[in-house]
Amino acid sequence: MGLVLLVAVVVPGRAMAHAVLLRSVPPSGQTLSRAPDQVQLLFSEPIDAAFSSVHVLDSSRQKVDQGDGGVDPNDDHQLVVSLRPGLANGIYTVSWRSLSTIDVHPDQGQYALYVGVPVPAGAASTITGQVTATPETTLGRWWFYLAASLFGGVLATWKLVLSSVLSDDLHAVVRRRAYQLVVVGGVLLAMGTLFTAVAQAAAAAGVPLNEALGQPLADLLLRGRFASIWWPRLGLEVASLLLVALGGLDGVAAESALATLPAVLLTSSLTSHGAALPSGSAAGIAVDWLHIVGATTWVGGLVSLVVLLPVIYRTEKARTNGIVPRLVARFGRFALAASAVVVLSGVVQATIEVGSWTGLLNTAYGELVLIKVGLLAGMLGLAVVNDRRGRARVGGNVWVVGTGVRVELVLGLLALVAAAVLTGTPPARQFLTTARRGSPRTEAAAAALGRPFTKGWAARPELALIVVFARRPLAKVARRPIAEIP
Repeated sequence: MGLVLLVAVVVPGRAMAHAVLLRSVPPSGQTLSRAPDQVQLLFSEPIDAAFSSVHVLDSSRQKVDQGDGGVDPNDDHQLVVSLRPGLANGIYTVSWRSLSTIDVHPDQGQYALYVGVPVPAGAASTITGQVTATPETTLGRWWFYLAASLFGGVLATWKLVLSSVLSDDLHAVVRRRAYQLVVVGGVLLAMGTLFTAVAQAAAAAGVPLNEALGQPLADLLLRGRFASIWWPRLGLEVASLLLVALGGLDGVAAESALATLPAVLLTSSLTSHGAALPSGSAAGIAVDWLHIVGATTWVGGLVSLVVLLPVIYRTEKARTNGIVPRLVARFGRFALAASAVVVLSGVVQATIEVGSWTGLLNTAYGELVLIKVGLLAGMLGLAVVNDRRGRARVGGNVWVVGTGVRVELVLGLLALVAAAVLTGTPPARQFLTTARRGSPRTEAAAAALGRPFTKGWAARPELALIVVFARRPLAKVARRPIAEIP
């Protein structure tokens, strides 16, 4: 019931994932007879008044607006700004910054206004916007996935795989180590949520982390959709941690803590690309949620395997012959279920977010999907090999956690990195949808998304974390064409 209420409160209506600039008045790419009295920018999603702004600059980068730029009080999809009267002919720049209230992704961009002067040959008639996801927000998402794996994944592995097959003496020893892992994961989960709020406030306001601790953080956490999601997440995390810390891994307390984790993971899906689908956002949220649940369960299970099985061997080598075969078999079924959820939900998710072979091969989002697919394929292959090796060696009572399992875990951690970067990257469908709405020049710009974005590494340095797995450099264009709708 709690999940239903949370979804009902915060699931958006129609959106696109990132607030796309749909229309500018006056439009770019044409000569104006005189300077307009006002500039209007219409976005595809409602934008946050505290973190959205628009200014008009002259050729020397001085402001020529009246300082009243902001969200239209009568339309939260629109930015408006008034210009000073009597502006001379020349080229002016409209510079904007927005924060979607749906997925809380900040964007910024600019375009030229030609007043009484001809449009230069070759000047683009489209407007470009740059996604302003930061390394800190990407780190915050990866931190959340990793901590959820440690807390929920290890706890689920204990409850569903380990606890029922261990003998009494082994049960106490292994439970002690599992308890430590789960508590550390719970602490990291709560700390990561605190860090994410600061990182998101800094990204939204365009300021360093230390400067976000004042008004930007207050603006983010004291009102709006982000606050309605963030506070329940933090409360659920603290409650789950206290249940485990005080009640241990056995009994109702641990089961209650495990039952709250799906709601914690749902809070992430509520600000995902799926939450901003033009239609069917509830289904998009559900698919994203299943993907996160499967991934954190799988990675948490691998952490349990790497850390806890050696404890079993060191404790009573002579008495593990009957236990290890059952553990291997049960973990195999456990991991199979988790990986099946990841693969099936991932296929649906990629179909929705990518939409075409062009989107898969010629956008940064598509290339990240390919990297993630490669990492998951490697994990699946290693899972099969590791399962067979484990079953073959348990009879000799010498099976230990080998290199293959550790490599599988490393691939899982890198897959979580890829997922964190994907969450902050505009989906391929957004480029294609925007192109279909625009002019032939806009469509040509969308088709040219495969060209390198020369500032890509400076804008998205977190891509370097997984570039070693890329088919070609990931510093793809982070710009998107904006349809000029009269």
